[in-house]
Amino acid sequence: MKGVRAAIRYAKAFQQLAQERNLLEAAIVDMKLIHNTIAENKDLALMLQNPIIKGDKKSSVLTAIFDKKVDGLTLLLLQQVVAHKREAILYAICEEFISLYNGIKNIAVVSVTSAVSLTDALRADLISKIKNDYSFAAVELAEKVDESLIGGMILRIGDKQLDASIKGQLNTIKQELVQA
Repeated sequence: MKGVRAAIRYAKAFQQLAQERNLLEAAIVDMKLIHNTIAENKDLALMLQNPIIKGDKKSSVLTAIFDKKVDGLTLLLLQQVVAHKREAILYAICEEFISLYNGIKNIAVVSVTSAVSLTDALRADLISKIKNDYSFAAVELAEKVDESLIGGMILRIGDKQLDASIKGQLNTIKQELVQA
């Protein structure tokens, strides 16, 4: 993805500034709001990507959307991003900031794909087990249902994956039979 390095730099600078001013908690709420707004609004995402639309127009749109909804420091970040013609990577900046925050606060983002929806008890047990086994302060669980797994689940924590699904076990057996 183009601009990832710049997004990391902006996110780190904003994170450091927010920490210095004791606004880290407000900043994460703001960045999640901006991230979700861009993700849910295709027109906004396209406008930010469009090089034909002038920066002052983009700045006024972002100010109109987020004024009084985000902290003044976050609004200043939005204005700086547009002033430096980096509005196309605003979504990536938000993602990088959220990732940095999760690292600072020791929060794990875990993706679980299962054949059926998780019950509340199973969800609580899974979160507790992940917290204890990996020493995380908190766990954010993203759940998906994939009936083709037949049973079991697939866990993804960062770049690690644990496939405990019946489909995965059947594929392993198939590979062993093919190679035998």
